[in-house]
Amino acid sequence: GDASQPINREIILENQSGRLQRINELHPSYLGLQYPLLFPYGKDGYHSGIKHRDMDDSHQRKRNILTIREFLCFRLQFRKGEGQTLLRSKRLFQQFIVDGYLMMEAE
Repeated sequence: GDASQPINREIILENQSGRLQRINELHPSYLGLQYPLLFPYGKDGYHSGIKHRDMDDSHQRKRNILTIREFLCFRLQFRKGEGQTLLRSKRLFQQFIVDGYLMMEAE
């Protein structure tokens, strides 16, 4: 396809009532549904409105809401005492990084 055209990436779910629902890449549940091996507990991913911290000085900052880039940078860091499922998933990790980049471009 043409690289200049935006790609609309969605997941189609079936509700318990039998109706279909579309979830786009900016929905909080997108990462957990797209990558069940990387996020086995189905935690919500990025959504608009995530605060940097719950601190008293947050009202003094110019911007206290997390961006997609900051969220992905946090997820991609190595931390002692945490599982490294994401960092050791080889090609799936590469696909996750590409999807993260496309999420930044879509926003």
